[in-house]
Amino acid sequence: MPIKTIFITLAIIFQLAGFVPYYINICKKTARPHLFSWTTWGILPGLGFVLSYSKGGGEGSWVFAMEMALCLGIAVYALFKGEKNIKHIDWITFISAVIIIIFYIFTRNAVLSVVLAATIDFIGYFPTIRKSYLKPHDEPALGYFLAFLSFLFSVGALQAYNFVTLFYPLTLIATNGIFTSFLLIRRRLIGLVESRI
Repeated sequence: MPIKTIFITLAIIFQLAGFVPYYINICKKTARPHLFSWTTWGILPGLGFVLSYSKGGGEGSWVFAMEMALCLGIAVYALFKGEKNIKHIDWITFISAVIIIIFYIFTRNAVLSVVLAATIDFIGYFPTIRKSYLKPHDEPALGYFLAFLSFLFSVGALQAYNFVTLFYPLTLIATNGIFTSFLLIRRRLIGLVESRI
């Protein structure tokens, strides 16, 4: 079996596995996804798939299409049962992401498109980070860690390595890794405070 096929298979397995904890928490009604984050994360991978595939990303690009479908599924749930404590800063970051998405759609510069995609994804984290600072158990850290692994293997599955195909998945690796660490640290700190009370 070619090494690229192994990498894309692992990327898809980890991508699907990464969403399992979130969908389980949705079924248990313990997940409180933020609509703005998951809508942003749902639209962006679809655009990322088109760009990466058109620039020679090949099989490594398909993980973005699958991520789009799974994220939009969570966004639909969030619309009805998600986080209801939406602040002004959440609106500001969401509107900023939408404006950048519009620029992203109409830009003809592939490098600028990739930088905008990474920026949009990063901005999409802000509502979830704000919510998770106070309620770190509402987000399954395992899901974000598995997404980190998925994007790591998707890089190995790319057919062409250049700035356009690499920059966006590398930023996804970084943001998922950092957010996983953030959740675990916040849980630990809150646990220490509660144990002293």
